[in-house]
Amino acid sequence: MKKIIYSIALLFFCFQTAVAQTDAKADKIVSDLLAEARGNAIKTNFKLSISEKSNSQAMVSIGTFTIKGNKFVLEMADMKVYFDGKTQWAYVAKNNEVSVTEPSEKELSETNPMAILSGFKSKSIIRFSSKVKSAQNYCIEMTPKAKNQDIAKIEVQIAKSNGNLYSIKLINKNGSASLLSLSNFQKNVKVGDAIFVFNSAKYKGVEVNDLR
Repeated sequence: MKKIIYSIALLFFCFQTAVAQTDAKADKIVSDLLAEARGNAIKTNFKLSISEKSNSQAMVSIGTFTIKGNKFVLEMADMKVYFDGKTQWAYVAKNNEVSVTEPSEKELSETNPMAILSGFKSKSIIRFSSKVKSAQNYCIEMTPKAKNQDIAKIEVQIAKSNGNLYSIKLINKNGSASLLSLSNFQKNVKVGDAIFVFNSAKYKGVEVNDLR
């Protein structure tokens, strides 16, 4: 399960020359997406496929995200993760157990797909893809400027019609890859801040592991 969250969160680049520069239009498309996420609540379904170079069978998870500024809820069949801007609760249903932490910025970027893009934006060369094409979506590559990154490339697809995030594909140098596909992307969702806080009263007998 940690691997799934890590991949989401890493779950959300083509060859570049040493003198490659960020494309201003591609950069603005990503910036507009992030600005929308900061200013309004978003809810979306997701499908995460994790593939390893040594295993032809991909691991697949599905669920929903609700994101409001720096707060979010990640819901899957067997796990829910709540973050209220400071504290994170990870609830595992089969154990009726919740772990409470105060995650670092890096840890948050491994859970929130918008934080993936936000965290890597300033550290990457951002250009339109020369290999991935779509009539409906902008296909953008983010290639880390630093050569010591585990990530080789992030491929982002954003809908041309409305600026919605369609997918994030993260390709690691070891050959593994994670594809986060989004559907039913809803903007301006009306949600109260209470949904980003774990309510123990709803889970009778829950075991709390406070790791703060």
